[in-house]
Amino acid sequence: MLFCIAVIMTGCSTNEKISGSTQVTSELATAKNSGKATSLTTDSVARIRMAWGNSGYPSPFAFSSSGPGGFLRNSFLFDTLTWKDENGVVPWLAKSWSVSEDGLQYTFDLEENVLWHDGNRLTADDVVFSFGYYQMHPFMWTGDISQIQTVTAIDDHKVKFTLNQPYAPFLSDLVGIVPIIPKHVWQNVDSPLDYRDPSALVGTGPYILKEYDEKSGQYLFTANDHYFKGKVLVKEVAYMNPENQLLALQKGEVDSAMTYKYSEVQQLEKEGFDVLKSAPTGSAVRVTFNLDHPQLKDKRLRQALAYALDRAEMAEKITGGDPIVGNAGIIPPDSPWYSSSVKQYEYNVTEAEQILDELGYNKNASGVRNGLKLNVMVSSNSPEAQIMQEMLKKVGVVLNIQQVDAATFSTAMGENKYDLAITGHIGLSGDPDYLRQWFLGEASNSWAARGKQFDHATFQHLALEQMSELDTDKRKEMIGEMQNILAEELPTLVLYHRPFYYVFKSSDFNGWFNTSGGIADGIPLWDNKAALIDEDN
Repeated sequence: MLFCIAVIMTGCSTNEKISGSTQVTSELATAKNSGKATSLTTDSVARIRMAWGNSGYPSPFAFSSSGPGGFLRNSFLFDTLTWKDENGVVPWLAKSWSVSEDGLQYTFDLEENVLWHDGNRLTADDVVFSFGYYQMHPFMWTGDISQIQTVTAIDDHKVKFTLNQPYAPFLSDLVGIVPIIPKHVWQNVDSPLDYRDPSALVGTGPYILKEYDEKSGQYLFTANDHYFKGKVLVKEVAYMNPENQLLALQKGEVDSAMTYKYSEVQQLEKEGFDVLKSAPTGSAVRVTFNLDHPQLKDKRLRQALAYALDRAEMAEKITGGDPIVGNAGIIPPDSPWYSSSVKQYEYNVTEAEQILDELGYNKNASGVRNGLKLNVMVSSNSPEAQIMQEMLKKVGVVLNIQQVDAATFSTAMGENKYDLAITGHIGLSGDPDYLRQWFLGEASNSWAARGKQFDHATFQHLALEQMSELDTDKRKEMIGEMQNILAEELPTLVLYHRPFYYVFKSSDFNGWFNTSGGIADGIPLWDNKAALIDEDN
């Protein structure tokens, strides 16, 4: 089934609504075969085709939460009160704000003359309605709505939030993530997940969805010519879903793509492509331990396994470039929230074997430790699992690899029916409150939220305390202690932090940048709508 929407707006005036009409088009095939992005002027581009997989129907209630693609597609259509650019949090639908001394009240002055895609004007009532609606129908990504006590419209363009307690990441991880939706569309919608009327995609954002092909997972966005923030530089953005992104890039079927394989980066640079590396890295590939497992529930075994893994060699083999060994305290070393005093587990076979001996796992004549055979679950062909298998074999630990499909993987994680599992995450560039969300079971990312909560009283106390601490230095001390606990207890072990690379040609469009703190809650990618807007025009 094909969902299409194109809103043609004409006759912009001071009226409350602009006259317009809706047309259905079919241009994804044209986008696929139209050749390279074409410059209209020195600061405007006709079309950019980006490689990415299917992320679901991009309404605020129906996109996929298994990765950042759905949220990013949604952000093209819908705006938030704040946003981020290369310098950090910036005003967006809110042009300014003030904060009470106790951190419990935020008052936002909204931009005036903001239009919904259907021509209606945005008011403070839409903001109040949005947060009330999300209380009943949660937004598909993150944004801890439970932190909010009340939202009140002071006048048409001023709104006040009262919080239950101070919330340190409020500007970045709540009002900077949760999209504002039109009251006149959603007030009569009882089942937002199933709502597929074209009005479900009416936002205030810089783009309008011209076409979404559900079967192929392709999108075509067209510029909103009446965008309140300024001129939209790229007139059309097409998200293609090629079987082989590298080959599609080389053949000119897409204009840009993302990869984490440094060998591909080296090849593409030789072919004349430009490359941006994620900074901060913002990712982690980690092994999760089932803390209910009769053997793995002993942290000494988890520590022994950590010492037995040469994670530096693993990172070098898999990522190349400038590998970053995983921080045992989760937060990447290039993050401002990283604590350099956190315990790490440098490769040490002697230490691993000593712990295993102390635990009573003696080697038999074949060099295998009696009573210690473990399974590692993966949802794809995992080089990490294969390398782990060989490294643990050196200390006598038998590790079997269980490859399952994504649905089975997710279910097994949620029900704690596994020994070890390997998962990958992005979103570690932003506010460290994700440590609370991951380990207290509140993450929106379906992988991060799976599994048993980390049952550690001190960690749980710090996790709740840090999110209300508005003094950055004090909060860093708390986050540092949380990293210490994670490194000592090892509910999970980060194998390496994986940088991402955006491959493109600056001759097509050269406005891309790394978002300070990552887009929204720390997404280290380049699909930032702020890069596509000239606020001076």
